[in-house]
Amino acid sequence: NCEEKNYRTIAAVCISDGHVAIAKTPLDINLAKQLNVLVSDIGVPVDSIIMDPDTGALGYGIEYSYSINERLRLAALMGDNMCAMPILNHAGSESWRQKEAKAAEGVPDAWGGLEERAVIWEELTASTCINAGADIVVMCHPKAVELIKSAINKLMG
Repeated sequence: NCEEKNYRTIAAVCISDGHVAIAKTPLDINLAKQLNVLVSDIGVPVDSIIMDPDTGALGYGIEYSYSINERLRLAALMGDNMCAMPILNHAGSESWRQKEAKAAEGVPDAWGGLEERAVIWEELTASTCINAGADIVVMCHPKAVELIKSAINKLMG
C-alpha cells in the first residue's frame, strides 16, 4: 500500500517491477486525489493506480465512506482523471472489527445469532461499498461472499 509516508519507495518498486500501486488514504477525498497525483508524478502509470480511500463498517462511518466513494466517482465522471482510478474497499476486515460482529453474550436477542449477524454485517457493509462505487471489495467470510455474488447476479439480470 502506498501511503503518504512511504509512497516514494512503493511507487519505485511498482515502476521497476510492473506492479499496481494501491494508494491508501484516510477517509478524505482531497488526500486521496493528492496521493494519486504524487504517485503518478513519480512515474506510476495512472492505469496502474488503485485508490483505497479507507472504509468504515456499517454503523461505524459507513455513511462517510459512502460519501467519499460517491464524491470520487462523481469527480471522475466530471472529468477529473486523478479520481478516475478503481476504488478498493476493505469491507470484511472493517466489519469483523465491530462489536456487533464479535459480541456473543450480553446482546439483545433481536440481534440474532453471532455467526448470522456477523455475516450479515459484512454483507451489508460490502453491498453499501459497491453501491457507492467500489470496484474491488475485500471480504472475509465465504457466506458473505456468496450473498454478495447472489445480489450482484440478481442486479445484472
